[in-house]
Amino acid sequence: MIRIIFRKIHTFLDIYIGRLRRYFLLINVKEKGKNISLCFPLTIQGRENISIGNNTAIGHYVHIWGSGGVTIGSDVLIAAHCCITSLGHDVSRPLMRQSVIAKPVIIGDGCWLGYNVTVLPGVTIGKGSVIGAGSVVTKDIPPMSVAVGNPAKVLKKREIINE
Repeated sequence: MIRIIFRKIHTFLDIYIGRLRRYFLLINVKEKGKNISLCFPLTIQGRENISIGNNTAIGHYVHIWGSGGVTIGSDVLIAAHCCITSLGHDVSRPLMRQSVIAKPVIIGDGCWLGYNVTVLPGVTIGKGSVIGAGSVVTKDIPPMSVAVGNPAKVLKKREIINE
């Protein structure tokens, strides 16, 4: 009986604390849609420059560096351990720490970023594209593409089969 009570209390606290964490993490986000699912731990920097669409899910240990602008569309899946950065450094400068380059990142509606994907500054991932696990996206990916590798290259167009 006591175990059941503790289990119910624990479940209630997990839900309530999860909602509080989600609320405070998204409090200063530029734009946020409905039904955003966040897994913790999660790091989001530059929230005031980040937009997240409806029905988007972000996995564990994801880092989003948004000071240069990050737009994540609706119905996007971002797997665990991904890094999305809109900031870089100018390697031609003598002091790279003082040469921050900010370029916006856009992830279109219906995209899926597999486990451990890195998206670099200035990249646009087209609507409905899938990025394979471990890929590093250095250039734009066209809509409805499947891209993998380091640097990520388009393997094929994605085909949707309606049953």
